[in-house]
Amino acid sequence: MIRMLMPISVGLLAAARCALADAASLAEAIARAPVRVETMIEDLIAGHGEDGVLSAEGIEAHVALTRASARATVLRRYLALDLDADGSIDRLELAIAKRAAAAEQRGRMDRDFTAADADGDGSVDPAELVAEGRAAALRALDEDEAALLRGLLAFDADGDGGVTREEISRGLALAGSDT
Repeated sequence: MIRMLMPISVGLLAAARCALADAASLAEAIARAPVRVETMIEDLIAGHGEDGVLSAEGIEAHVALTRASARATVLRRYLALDLDADGSIDRLELAIAKRAAAAEQRGRMDRDFTAADADGDGSVDPAELVAEGRAAALRALDEDEAALLRGLLAFDADGDGGVTREEISRGLALAGSDT
């Protein structure tokens, strides 16, 4: 029995350590930009919580939606360059689009095209588009930021699997008084 409980205990301790580290990172982020982070928390609870309670599922929904939106934005931009609808964008299509673009957009278009053309063959193929979409998703909300959001659950004072604005405020106040 003890042998069976030992791995479970070690796993729980590791999870608790991760949650505390994420909570500490969240407290640091709030110290750097309190209004921004608190507004983000309020928006997250209002948008993805149920009855004022944010669960792990709500956090994961936010992460997925934020990343999907960034992917869609990038892919939409590239698809607008695919003038012959062959699924790839080449330098000729880029040149035509640049002529119609505002001057300040042209440099960005060149940089984005070069970054997306991973194999340097002068065209962005569907696989490179998918990779660029994934990269855009992570630029929008990277794993460190996702971990910070998941760290909100460390403030679940009543153990119901979700956090309220009040639980987060109390937890951050306690964390601040420990320093």
